[in-house]
Amino acid sequence: MSERALPSQVLLDFSNRKLLSPVPRKLFKSAKLYFTNRELDLLKTAYNVAFQAHKEQTRKDGSAYITHPVAVASILIELNLDIETVCAGLMHDVLEDSFIQKPYLEKLFGKDIVAIVDGVSNLNKLDFDSIEDRNANNLQKMALAMSKDIRVIIVKLCDRLHNMRTIEFLPREKQITKSRETLDLYGPIAIRIGMQNIRVELEDLAFQCMHPMRARMLNSAIKEAVGGRQKIISKLRKQFKYYLKNSEIAAIVQGRQKSLYSIYRKIKIKKKPFSEILDVYAFRVIVDSVDDAYRALGVIHNLHKPIGKKFKDYIAIPKSNGYQAIHTALIALDGVPIEVQIQTKSMEIIAENGISAHWSYKTKDNVKSDAIGARKWIESFSDLDEATINSHEFVEAIKTDLIYDEVYVFTPKGKIVNLKSGSTPIDFAYELHTELGNKAIACRVNRKYAPLNISLENGQSIEIITSDSQEVSPDWLNFVVTSKARSSIRLALRNQKISKSRKAGKLMLENELRRGGVTLDQYRGSTMSRILEMIGVKSLNELLIDLGSGKKTGALIAERFFSGLRIKKNKKPKFKLMILSDHQIEGVSVTYAKCCMPVHGDPITAHSDTDRGIVIHHSRCRQVSISRSDKLSPRYFPAMWGSDSKELHYKGHVKIHAEDRPGILADIASIVTKSNLNIVNIHSRDIDSMIIEFVMEVEVLNTDSINRLMIKLRSLRYVTSCTRIVNDKRSKNEKTNFYK
Repeated sequence: MSERALPSQVLLDFSNRKLLSPVPRKLFKSAKLYFTNRELDLLKTAYNVAFQAHKEQTRKDGSAYITHPVAVASILIELNLDIETVCAGLMHDVLEDSFIQKPYLEKLFGKDIVAIVDGVSNLNKLDFDSIEDRNANNLQKMALAMSKDIRVIIVKLCDRLHNMRTIEFLPREKQITKSRETLDLYGPIAIRIGMQNIRVELEDLAFQCMHPMRARMLNSAIKEAVGGRQKIISKLRKQFKYYLKNSEIAAIVQGRQKSLYSIYRKIKIKKKPFSEILDVYAFRVIVDSVDDAYRALGVIHNLHKPIGKKFKDYIAIPKSNGYQAIHTALIALDGVPIEVQIQTKSMEIIAENGISAHWSYKTKDNVKSDAIGARKWIESFSDLDEATINSHEFVEAIKTDLIYDEVYVFTPKGKIVNLKSGSTPIDFAYELHTELGNKAIACRVNRKYAPLNISLENGQSIEIITSDSQEVSPDWLNFVVTSKARSSIRLALRNQKISKSRKAGKLMLENELRRGGVTLDQYRGSTMSRILEMIGVKSLNELLIDLGSGKKTGALIAERFFSGLRIKKNKKPKFKLMILSDHQIEGVSVTYAKCCMPVHGDPITAHSDTDRGIVIHHSRCRQVSISRSDKLSPRYFPAMWGSDSKELHYKGHVKIHAEDRPGILADIASIVTKSNLNIVNIHSRDIDSMIIEFVMEVEVLNTDSINRLMIKLRSLRYVTSCTRIVNDKRSKNEKTNFYK
């Protein structure tokens, strides 16, 4: 819709202030406390746009709709947000609920304010019950809008807060839906960005709406319990004040009240009785400086005996959402447990309002370090968008990172890294840098080698060992816990598969072209462009990937290339012999077929597999024999062993029949060990009452080493036969699944 098509009542002359509606007195009075006259003028403009856009609209309670955006703006002002955020709060429903469009708003307010409004509008379209199926794309758009400007989610949280304050006017079914959405999505987001006050009120309102009877009973029980504890609370508070004052520490001592929903969650999820939860007396000590915080800790520990495992220093090591405080637990007054939080005044503000406390958002110099963690999480959405393949994967990654306990570890240089509880060295590596994770082959935890899937603990020092030849393993997805690691691994696996497909496709095409006595290098410029157009692909790379992944057939594609140069295939095809060296063919890593288990020295055939890349088969393998008359035969290439740059091991299968005597397995193992070989796996079964069969998977260097091993095994007194298992015509009746 063009600007001309907008309703005339919206197109006001904002230069004439007499035509504008006055901003509500309470809102204007609050705004005057810290906004300049120029900013107040912008506020008036935003209010009038919202007023005109919602002029004919009402809320479910019958009040004018404008009362809602005014209430949202008031909450934002209470948080001391900047003028751009407050204006966006006033107009957050304008794009969605009126005929006003973005170009008009951009003309009045600029792109920054409109970007916030647009981001909030995307959130309004969200139906959390159907995120997985229908609206994952909307959540993805919202998250990306958040990554560009974090104020989007701040406005949305304030919008949701006012909606929850007035939720009683909605139908009951919608109340339940909105409350569940608040608990599942918006509450966790508020925690993640450190907006504690908003989070507490959102959760309590949602809980009271979903379970009104439980909320009333719990609230009544809390009041009764707290009333009986006032003497103890008052005595402890006076004691703390007295001794802190004597130590010349200016401090405010407050009783810390647990939220209604947090108590309910501990009762339900942690299975703790109500009496146990309320038996803990909580206090907050507010001091002037970090130095005073640690001095206050010493005073309190001198007064009462601390509980060692309950001490946490979030000042030295802040939480990822910016939260800082000293937490300690003590036993006081005849065994009464108490919890104490010690903070500076600025830490208290950050703890309650989170990243919204840094309302001078655009000036990076003014952003304190305690907001970096939350900002980093929000900004990671852009990288996450590139790493995930679709909206559902993106949503899964965000939901994974919303709620979690933290663990902090150190790099070898002493840098602190905050991770999700249960994180592994692989999660740690990807948290530092994607390439570090992709190339990880081993790790040291506290200077000792450790598995890559070990769960990290607080205070550990982690060192990642890398290799340029390392490939990302799909098994990592089974134990990583962070969304960044999971999405990066998936992206790397996709890229690895594409790279392998391209290389395999190139080998396939070059082999087919050699049948006509030409090479791929002969196709250049317009000739190549014409052939690619005939095939229906945009580039040679795309064609090679399609060939390697099995989407196109090499023989048919070669015919198009031959016709491009008007070359006929030779009657006697000329195959290039593929050279296998160091587990690679022309730079492409290979895998070895489990059906025939070839080792160095065996006659071999290379197979371009759609999923696994290039697979090496024993030439006597039934799979190869079947393919010779099959239409897929162009995907099989003759190959031979080259010279390995170093001693490499191959896995072979050996079948042994022996008399069932005590110690026979130990004798077999002894011979393998003396041959400097390694048993990977061994199975046994009874053939009859006298004969037992062993099937052994053993690491060998080549055919000579496996042949020598079999000769030694045959020399055992009780061994009746020893043969190598190859999946060929002679072994077609073998139960091959027994050996896998």
